[in-house]
Amino acid sequence: MDKKWKLLNSKTVFESKFLNVEDRTYELPDGKIGEHYYHVSRPNYVLILAISDENQVIVEKQYRRGVDDFVYELPAGWIEEGETPLAAGIRELKEETGFTGTGEKWYEIYPEPAFMSMKAYVAIIKFSNSEKAEANLADDEHLK
Repeated sequence: MDKKWKLLNSKTVFESKFLNVEDRTYELPDGKIGEHYYHVSRPNYVLILAISDENQVIVEKQYRRGVDDFVYELPAGWIEEGETPLAAGIRELKEETGFTGTGEKWYEIYPEPAFMSMKAYVAIIKFSNSEKAEANLADDEHLK
């Protein structure tokens, strides 16, 4: 029978709007005590697989300070209070690229389940290359 770890203690180490870190102590399945398991909490987000009517996929290039380099990635963004993952995907796609689309499906994944409870929702959105408006980027978004 599978046995979950039992949370014995949790102490907040850092707290902000977009990131919380806790130092946790657990009783492990074999009865031993495991200390200093850091747990990260972040808001859930949507990752957008945007497919055009010509079967092209949008990728963005932007600087990411975590790796101190420019990377290619799928459009993504935070899910706002009361918003569905699909609605967030459609909104973020328009904000970041100017394209409007319709959602078909979304899937739920845990990108880092070993130490983080944040969920990523993968939204599949169809769009037309001919329907593009001006992007509305946040101050810290510089996309290509």
